[in-house]
Amino acid sequence: MEKSIKPVFQVIPYMLAAIAIHLILIYFLGIRIEGGWGTELIILLCKTYILPLAMCFINGLLFIRAKRIGDRITWFVFTVIPSSLLLFLFVVMQSDGGSEDELVFITMPKYSVEIIYLLPIGVVIIQLIMFIYYLINVRVWKRN
Repeated sequence: MEKSIKPVFQVIPYMLAAIAIHLILIYFLGIRIEGGWGTELIILLCKTYILPLAMCFINGLLFIRAKRIGDRITWFVFTVIPSSLLLFLFVVMQSDGGSEDELVFITMPKYSVEIIYLLPIGVVIIQLIMFIYYLINVRVWKRN
């Protein structure tokens, strides 16, 4: 029982660090969803981020169980850097948006599409790639 719980407790600090880095980056980039933080928005954010966080947690468990420091670092770096680059891309997209007539999502508040839909999809894609990378590495480890 202790063997199965220990990796869970080891993943939690990595997950909290990745979430903290993203929140700090969002704060310093000035990404704010305009239109207020009502209950509906918070519920929607919880629903959209359940799958990316669950996939991130599962991948974290897999890479922790590999018991190699390099794998832990790889998981953390490839979890944080691509999604952080997405946040920088969102800021550039909003600043280069031009006039209001050129915006595709005129009715949506600023950054709502990016934070509510595009970032979770990006994180899911990144975590799927990490899962495939892990499966390929497991086959290589078993061969050697």
